[in-house]
This record gives sequence, C-alpha cells and structure tokens, in this order.
Amino acid sequence: MSDKYTGPRDFDEQTDAFRFDLDDMCDRYLEEFDINVFTIAGALMEKIKELLGDDIVFNIEEPEEPEEDDDEDNFSIE
Repeated sequence: MSDKYTGPRDFDEQTDAFRFDLDDMCDRYLEEFDINVFTIAGALMEKIKELLGDDIVFNIEEPEEPEEDDDEDNFSIE
C-alpha cells in the first residue's frame, strides 16, 4: 500500500465501506429501476448462496417461544 492511499485501512473500515456501497446501490436501484425490495432480497440471497456454496440451507422460521417457568416470578430476598 502506498502512502497516498486514503481508503479504508482495517477490517471494520473496509466492512463499513462495503455496507455503505451496498446501501447506496440498493437505494439507487429502488429509485431508478422498476424493482422492489423482495427482488433485491432474493438477488442478495442468491449471491449469499453463491459466496458460501450450495451446502448452506436457510430456514426462515419463527423461533419457538420458550416455556415460561412459573417459579421465575416467585422469589424472595432474605
């Protein structure tokens, strides 16, 4: 890297730069194209699968609520 380089230097700065570019790109496509957020999300999911490989399976389900323990509310301070 030369001394003139002024771009992001560490992992966090590089990650932020990527996220900001991605945000700008999504905003641009929503404004300039006849595309919706579901299409963008689908394209991003396809890219994630491409980057991580076909072995990754996404299960988008609501997590089950843990059963409440009746004894949690019954406590005393001695």
